[in-house]
Amino acid sequence: MFIELLELLRCTSDHAESSLVAAFSKVTNRFIDEATLGCPVCARKFQITNGVGQFGGETALKPGARNWQLPEREELGTRIGAFLNATEAGSTVLLGGVWAAGAQKLSEMVELRVFALNPPSGVTDSATVGLLAVAGKIPLAAGSCAGAALDDTFSPELLPSILRMVRAGGRVVGPATISPPATVLVLAKDESYWVAQKAPEVTPLRRASR
Repeated sequence: MFIELLELLRCTSDHAESSLVAAFSKVTNRFIDEATLGCPVCARKFQITNGVGQFGGETALKPGARNWQLPEREELGTRIGAFLNATEAGSTVLLGGVWAAGAQKLSEMVELRVFALNPPSGVTDSATVGLLAVAGKIPLAAGSCAGAALDDTFSPELLPSILRMVRAGGRVVGPATISPPATVLVLAKDESYWVAQKAPEVTPLRRASR
């Protein structure tokens, strides 16, 4: 995992957010191969193993259902970029499961950061793509992502964590096997996936005093 991506990582325990403190064991050209991440609030510890952030998931990434080939990855990156309306350079998105196969392509097209969550085999990290293995809550800061996409390998219980991580007005893509939350606006839906938007922030109007 590239060292600059650490700033967005958070503890998955239920308490006030705080940046994690890293103790590096092996770093190569600013890529973290091995490290321990400690939470200053609850003292919980997480590991980066072979460059992969481990947050309550398996000790190693499970292979995906398919071994995606390069043309498929390029197409997937273009497609999910359109679904998420990912046009803001420098922003961050999360791609889970098979969507993560398009992480590098999307990152190159829009110049943004991508966290690949439980990706298929063959997906590698880069200066703009970080790999995460999780089983529950998403270990990213609240409102830190412009959008997120998950496939049907994820549980519906993960959606509240996803919505917390996506900023107001951001988009979420989910599988048809999981119902979209009632709190989002569904923009499109077919037999495979739905695309929804998190409610934008509302600024209350105040009458000027005389």
